[in-house]
This record gives sequence, structure tokens and C-alpha cells, in this order.
Amino acid sequence: MRAPKRYNLWSFLPIAAGACWIAAGEGFGLLFTMLPGALLLTAGLALLFMPGDVRIPRMMAVGGILGLILASFFWAFDDGALLAVLLSVGSLILSGREGLHLMPTTPGIPPPPEDLATYARAAIDEALLGYFSGTASVPAGQAADDCIETLKAQREAVERLGFDRKPAALHGTPEAPEHVVWHNRSLFGMDYRSLHFDSEFAPHPELPGADAWKRFDATRQTAAWVFEHPDGEDRPWLLCVHGYRMGHPALDFSLFPPRVLHEKYGLNLLMPVLPLHGMRRCGWITGSQFLDGDLGDLLHAECQTLWDLRRHVAWLRARGVRRIGALGFSLGGYNTALLAQHEALDFAIAGIPVSDLADVLWPNLPDLHQRYFAHRGADPELLRAVLQPVAPLAHAPIIPHGRRFIFGGLADRLVPPAEVARLGAHWAVEPTWYPGGHVTFRGSGVVTRELRRAMEVAEWPTG
Repeated sequence: MRAPKRYNLWSFLPIAAGACWIAAGEGFGLLFTMLPGALLLTAGLALLFMPGDVRIPRMMAVGGILGLILASFFWAFDDGALLAVLLSVGSLILSGREGLHLMPTTPGIPPPPEDLATYARAAIDEALLGYFSGTASVPAGQAADDCIETLKAQREAVERLGFDRKPAALHGTPEAPEHVVWHNRSLFGMDYRSLHFDSEFAPHPELPGADAWKRFDATRQTAAWVFEHPDGEDRPWLLCVHGYRMGHPALDFSLFPPRVLHEKYGLNLLMPVLPLHGMRRCGWITGSQFLDGDLGDLLHAECQTLWDLRRHVAWLRARGVRRIGALGFSLGGYNTALLAQHEALDFAIAGIPVSDLADVLWPNLPDLHQRYFAHRGADPELLRAVLQPVAPLAHAPIIPHGRRFIFGGLADRLVPPAEVARLGAHWAVEPTWYPGGHVTFRGSGVVTRELRRAMEVAEWPTG
């Protein structure tokens, strides 16, 4: 983090962009140009007079993205909108720069590069943060009070029952499903199958919020995308754990490209859909109510996630599969690290992993909620205590040291490098760093390098 300035003169770039968009709109078109114009103008003024607020670059990035979307319409170049588009591009890049300058430095972690490409990668993260913040459900009124009381009661129950010290007593060991359902599917010219079976997860009855969790009917059946070679050979299986707001085949295949992992490397792929995601969602948007909404649901969401992942592993082992590795990104990295505490896999790769959900979630609550929660005795330490039974940092993995792999982005604005480093310290593994952001890891080559390292250590064929 850099020394603060009283006024940030770069603020005049989004101010000018916002003013140009507003001026460019006429009649019906003003309804479209007003949105990026208002966001950019507001972000620019906030950057000028209130520098340092993490929400400013997010607002600026969303405004810049919307400006670029408007540029795809030919009429948007009338009456000075071309200048607004160019200024939007500059504002978008500036949002990445300002976001990176707000990120504290951590000893032992290299700083991100200071160049336009890195700023652009960070800007995409800022826009995604803006989207998450704008679509997140936050408890209000009596629901906020109920959320606080549930968290306090959960902490008391977790500590009284000893689940913070012995999480296995909470989680149990799921058995392989006896009955499964298959569906043949195709996407982007790739044939695959979807696998479904009953989850059979039941929240612990003594944990507050257990009855409320049962309202999510769509989580009762699992779903997974499967790519399996038909040759009958004893091939390794890669368990692919997606991130937050994912769970749709098109999105998951972009994270775990079958043409590379399945066709080139010869792996069988199992891609479970996390609870409350994809076809298991309980709202309009995939992932809703997992990391947003009532925080009293989060402990149960993570308990079911772990249960479902282990049930998929049990299904593989019941079929005689001997070689299983796991690869997860972001929230999937968190759950891969959690799985490594309970399953003796061939390896575990935690990519851009969240290591402490309280650290990541709490700063993204609206300021008013943070102050109110603190007034009522709720803070990150409370959430951290509640999540001890499902915390990757709370207990040691059972996977051998040489089979644990971690990578993170130096310009990651969703999962800061310090988060990745904390898991690395807990695992006694030095993370592999790439110079990009959270979304742009796919172009860095780091996934291929780490996966090939893991496959070589596990003595898997590398294709």
C-alpha cells in the first residue's frame, strides 16, 4: 500500500468519462448512457474527495465495462460518445491501478508488476467485485438481528460439542451412493454425461440454523459433469472443484478445459456442482445464499459441500478407482484444501484459494452493516469461530507434504496474495505466483505447470 495523497488528480479521468457519457445521450439513448455516466462520474468524484475507499475502483470498473458494452452499438458513437468510450477504457485501467495501490504489501510476497497489462487484469477483478457487491443479498432489519443471534448460538454449539477441535465428529464419513442417474449431454462439440444421486446430507440437529438449511430443496440431489474415456483403462481421475457463482457447464469447462485435461492429458474428469450453484441453486443467480444472504447458512453450506465432495470420492472408490487428485479454484481452492484434511488423495492443488472466509467476506459487507454487527457483538472473530470445523487453516491436511500445491496471483483483487500465503504457511508449501489477477489466471500457464508437477509427483501419465 502506498502513502496516501489528499487529492488524487487521476480522478479527473473518470469524471470526464462520466460527463461525456451523460452529454452523449439524447432522448431514449440517455437511458443507456446515464448508467455508465453516473457510475464513472460518481467514482471520479469519490476518488477526488474520498480516496482510499475500496468500493471506488469497483464502481469505476463497472462503469468502464458498461461503457465498453455501449461501444458495441453503432449509435453510441454519435455526439461525442467515441470520446466517452476512449475515456472509459482509461478509467477501466485506472480502476485496476487504484485497486492494486490499496492492497497492503506482505513480507515475502513480490509486489505486482506496475504496467498497463497488470492494471487491466486487476480492473477485471474490480469489475467482478462490483458485480458481486451489486448482486449480493445482505440481511436487513430483523433478518440482520436473527443472523447475529444465529452466529452467536452456532459458536456456542460448535465449542460446546467440540467440533472446533474434532471436526470429524461433525462431518462423519459419507458412503458411496447405491443408485445413480446418468444423462447424456453435449456442449461446444464435446460429449459428456451428467451424474446425479441423492446427497443424503443432514445438518447436525444441535447446530442452530439446521432447520433453516433444509429449506433449500434443490441441494438434496447432487449434480456433476463427467468426462470418462470409454477404453476401460485404469486412468486417473481429476476431481475439479469450481468457484463461487460457477456450476454451469459452460463456465466450468472454461475453468477445467476438457480438450486439454481429458483429451490431451488422458484424464477422466469429475466436476461436482457445489450446493446452491448451477442446477442446485435456490435463486435466480448461481451461488446465491452461499456467501451472501444469511451468514448463519454458511457453516451448513460448507458442511454439505465437504460431504458431497467426499461422497463423490466414495463413489469413485466404490468403482475401483485408485488414483484421484483434486484441483480447485477460488472457493473451490478453499474446498480442495478442506477436502485434503479428510481424504487421502494423490495430490491437492489449491488455486487462488480463499483460506479464511471471515477475512474475505467481512470487509465486503456494507459499512453500515459492519458497524451495526460490531455494535451487537458480531465481528470477523465470531464468524471465524463458527467456521472452525470447516476451516482449511484450523487443521492439518492428511495428504503428504510433497503432494500439496498452491498458486496465487500477485494482482488478485478477490483473493489477495496474503490469503494464498496463509494457506501456504499452514501447508508448509511455497506458493507459485503469477503476475495476473483472479480471473486472468487461465492465460498465465500456471495451471498447466502445477498440474503437470502434481501428476509427475503422483506418477500419473502426463499424456
